[in-house]
Amino acid sequence: MPLDDWQFYVVTAAALWGLWALVRTIMPRKRKTTKRTDLTVEGRKP
Repeated sequence: MPLDDWQFYVVTAAALWGLWALVRTIMPRKRKTTKRTDLTVEGRKP
């Protein structure tokens, strides 16, 4: 492994970023549960 070559670090960083971007798109995001409210029209509930 060419540890004294700067291009090694640039390519490694680009590969890690690409892997992170790929995993982020594949893995589902955790969504916060929101409290749903009833829809009101002019202050009256249906």
